[in-house]
Amino acid sequence: MLSLFAGPMRPTCRRCLRPPPFCPCRSLPRVATRTHVLLLQHPREARLAIGSAWLLQAGLANVESLRGVSFEESERVRTLAAGPGAVLLAPGGPPVAEVARAGPPGLLVVVDATWRQAEKMMRANPALAALPRASVDAGRPSGYRDLRREPAPGLLSTVEAVALALGAFEGEPERFAPMVDAFHRAVDLQLACARGESRAPRHRPGAAARRARSKI
Repeated sequence: MLSLFAGPMRPTCRRCLRPPPFCPCRSLPRVATRTHVLLLQHPREARLAIGSAWLLQAGLANVESLRGVSFEESERVRTLAAGPGAVLLAPGGPPVAEVARAGPPGLLVVVDATWRQAEKMMRANPALAALPRASVDAGRPSGYRDLRREPAPGLLSTVEAVALALGAFEGEPERFAPMVDAFHRAVDLQLACARGESRAPRHRPGAAARRARSKI
């Protein structure tokens, strides 16, 4: 029996689980890749509505997502990482264009977390930290803009970094542009919400942007 106090359920897209104003799926094809993407997501990042990893799961056909901090005991992660051509997407490695010269890697390991959390995850997963690395540099700031600040110039959101890497590996960067475009649209919508709410005199400066973060 339905509760008398339950209100109507908000409509959401079955694919991305976003409300219609924030759903990118109509212009987001699901792209097949030769590289299998293994997304390792920190539990705290999974609870943040401003994360961008959900766009990878909506836009890629060959992606697998696991949640946790340590994966040393995960048989699935060990099996994938032991396969030929496994690469960790992280700073400190050669550019993805250089890695792509040998052909697309069989596996791209991606850590989805804040940079501080990612450092802790690497310490907790020495086998993954020891994988060959590939790095990306978009030559521009992250698309988060005022919604979320990166700790250093050139650091990108998860979806932007993966799109750049796969574009280099596959040799067709335009195939992955819709994911980044959808991310930029989502940020635009949230910033617009923040600007609209900030007109109310009871709101402190910056409070609207913080509230908007909970809506992406």
